[in-house]
Amino acid sequence: MKMKDLIFIIYSLFFNLGAKIGIKENRIALISMHNAHFNDGLGEIEAEFKYRDKSYEFIKVERTDLSSKVKAFKFLTVNAFKCGRAKFIFLNDNFMALGYCKPNLNTKIVQLWHGQGAFKKFGFDIDVAKDVRRREKAANEKLSYVVASSSGVKEIYASAFGVTEDKVLTLGSPNSDYYFRNFSKKLAKEHLYELYPELEGKKVILYAPTFRDDKSDVLKNINFEKLQDENTYVLVRLHPQVHNDEAVKGAFDVTDYDNVNELCTVADFLITDYSSICMDFVLQDKPVLYYAFDLNNYKGARDFYFDYESYVSGPVLKTEDELVIATKRALAGEFDANKAKKFKDFNFDNLDGSAAKRLVDFLIK
Repeated sequence: MKMKDLIFIIYSLFFNLGAKIGIKENRIALISMHNAHFNDGLGEIEAEFKYRDKSYEFIKVERTDLSSKVKAFKFLTVNAFKCGRAKFIFLNDNFMALGYCKPNLNTKIVQLWHGQGAFKKFGFDIDVAKDVRRREKAANEKLSYVVASSSGVKEIYASAFGVTEDKVLTLGSPNSDYYFRNFSKKLAKEHLYELYPELEGKKVILYAPTFRDDKSDVLKNINFEKLQDENTYVLVRLHPQVHNDEAVKGAFDVTDYDNVNELCTVADFLITDYSSICMDFVLQDKPVLYYAFDLNNYKGARDFYFDYESYVSGPVLKTEDELVIATKRALAGEFDANKAKKFKDFNFDNLDGSAAKRLVDFLIK
């Protein structure tokens, strides 16, 4: 037996004990394996339930709970037992331990997912090791619902999570609600300017590349000084799983910034490659430049649901010179609004800041 399986079995023993005792109608478990620190759809769900009734009790679990022996012990015992008694369990990523659990029949388990729309393939639609697929399949069988951002991606989400389409709720992504609150935008600027006062009154570019299985250094293919001037700054947010030998040079490294939504709010436009963070800019009608210098290699490792170059919301750039030219155009307000609109309309329904409300309405009806 592998160590992971043993750990999951221990978790399930306490979870199942709680489930057998019975649920607490006012208990909600928020499980953040994507480590967004609850500044995502999980946070939006928490706020919506609190708005309706202050008596709700929240059990909040995240990956960092495994960072020490004491925290890990609590995660595997006390918190597992409490989660087993929850009326609702919300996830933002795969939670393999569920595959070993026997939830109470009155518990609803909802996968919010950390991405929005459909971009690169994920879940059951990519090849993984047999033991990983076994755990993933067992965990997803426990899902009551999967939330998707539009009807256009419903079939894809059903396939990626291995569920029937009737379990996919196209009510909109709760994470998108953040961008429809004026006070969110105000706080985002205050927080960022407090840390980086140089940014106030300037144009801000966010560079956020995705994870590559070969852990290659994405920084060697871009010179940030060519993208900046006295009125423009670049923020760099590397994927948590990206490992680079060299530190970020010539730009602000915001990889460890807790709230990515704040970065997406303050930035004027995005430079990415294959990351679903593009969705956070598209729903705000902000330009996205796709710097795909290794597109052919990436396609071989991780394919897309649609033809990448014709599907994405903005220009696809293969060289640094092309990127510099496209950046100047974006700073001048030039981008293909029609292509962006087509991408947005396919990936988002009901963009009105009420996705969390619709989901909670559905669950407690």
